[in-house]
Amino acid sequence: MINEENLRGTIVMMHPEMWEAHADKQGVIGEILKADPARDDFYVTYGGPQPHLHGSDALMVLKPADEIMEYLQNHSIDLTPYDLQDLRSIARLVHHGTPKHLRSALELVRDNENIREQSVSSLEEVLGLKQAKSIKR
Repeated sequence: MINEENLRGTIVMMHPEMWEAHADKQGVIGEILKADPARDDFYVTYGGPQPHLHGSDALMVLKPADEIMEYLQNHSIDLTPYDLQDLRSIARLVHHGTPKHLRSALELVRDNENIREQSVSSLEEVLGLKQAKSIKR
């Protein structure tokens, strides 16, 4: 679980519904620079000069490795070999937990929409925040 006080530096992915309208050459995977959960304001850098302001519903974070592994144990027969391999890789990368590993895991999630539900949650859900602002921010 992400600690609200330690959100700075958290690796996140922009919600897929926002990619077309808001993603640019900087990409959709970034890092939280500043967080104000009480206002539902999260400033994220995607590598460019200006941070982007998002609400928690617009950001996705990786689920814990043990949760992904539990899903694999219970549903591996329902997955394609490709999805199974990606989920195993994501669980392993999340377990390592370094920013580089977390970015690599989110790249797999970005590239394989079939496994998103099993591997990421909205930051809003993780923090238990009520949706105060629209995903379109």
